[in-house]
Amino acid sequence: LPTSTLTMTPDSPVFTGETVNLKCEIEYYSTWRQRNGLSYDRRYDWTYYQTHEWRYEWYKGTDSVMLQTSDHYTVNRNTLTIRGATESDQDQYWCRGQRDERPKSSQLNSVSLTVK
Repeated sequence: LPTSTLTMTPDSPVFTGETVNLKCEIEYYSTWRQRNGLSYDRRYDWTYYQTHEWRYEWYKGTDSVMLQTSDHYTVNRNTLTIRGATESDQDQYWCRGQRDERPKSSQLNSVSLTVK
């Protein structure tokens, strides 16, 4: 599966009340094909890849509870924003991309948030 990279701004630890952004980036389809020794196919060039957008899923905790958009958690494409971080936000966060075309999903990747 394509690799997803999850980055946090600002870096952990954060302080209560801060806004935290988690960004999920999935490797380009052409890179994934090369990494897996698959032949080049013009249908899968950068333009084709961009037209088959990923839908991003966000999870929290070791039990991987899927996050729903709220006043506290908002999702804008590949970025999850946590507004007014509290100690209860301290946990592991996961992201995964899903789409209709193959490959249909990305690897699930995580980052740990510490709130002080």
